[in-house]
Amino acid sequence: MSDGLLAQRALDAAMKEAARLRQSIGAGPGPQLRSAEDRDLARTVALTWFNTHRPVLLSLIDVGALTSVDNCYTAVLSAADRASARSTYDSALKEVARKLSEVRTKHLVPASARAGQPSALAPPPSFAKLVSDPLVQGALERRWEECNACITAKAPLAAIVMMGGLLEALLLARINAEPTSAPIFTAKAAPRDRAGKTVPLKDWALRSYIDVAHELGWISQSAKDLGVVLRDYRNYIHPYKEISHGIALTVADAALLWDVARSISKQLVK
Repeated sequence: MSDGLLAQRALDAAMKEAARLRQSIGAGPGPQLRSAEDRDLARTVALTWFNTHRPVLLSLIDVGALTSVDNCYTAVLSAADRASARSTYDSALKEVARKLSEVRTKHLVPASARAGQPSALAPPPSFAKLVSDPLVQGALERRWEECNACITAKAPLAAIVMMGGLLEALLLARINAEPTSAPIFTAKAAPRDRAGKTVPLKDWALRSYIDVAHELGWISQSAKDLGVVLRDYRNYIHPYKEISHGIALTVADAALLWDVARSISKQLVK
């Protein structure tokens, strides 16, 4: 796995951990965080940044770019040494989300994406290799072009939602192109109900499609990893999830993820 992908995964993990901690602390009773267990959790999240995520990011990013993030986590560690106000944690963790988002945009997103465009708004591939029905081909082409249009119109959330829908459609088409469904439904990654039976395809989530596609060798490991990132970002269609995680999607995010979606698409239709 490339250093760039490792850094992106480390940053995403740090953002999710900070968001979960902020949500957990905010949901507790009383104005102060007194529970030793809760304060230990806060220390763990902060130390995971310093001992695990930060070293990975330093393989690509100058230490000065992470100073403000370090300061936020230091504030969390200091607060955890006593029964500090929950608002102290909230302020520090909210700033963590903002600063990590800045780090991603400034240091991990390619220059073309920072300008608001992916490397190229390429035309759709030939979907005839995957589906024979001209009506389905046309529907896939329209969705591809709508992803392009959303990015050009600077509508990042709409673009990411469209990308997720396009990938689900392509993954389902790839499944339907198989001569037998047995390998799909017996795959280890296939979702199962409580009785251990594989659930119908209509009930699969994007992650299940991606995991099974990788297991069957249709997409690469890096495509799987980045596809999961796209899936996570698509979940910010829910306003409260976006607010609780302190995430503000940008055109740069959408442009980067469009490059990812296009790469996965090419692997599926080859």
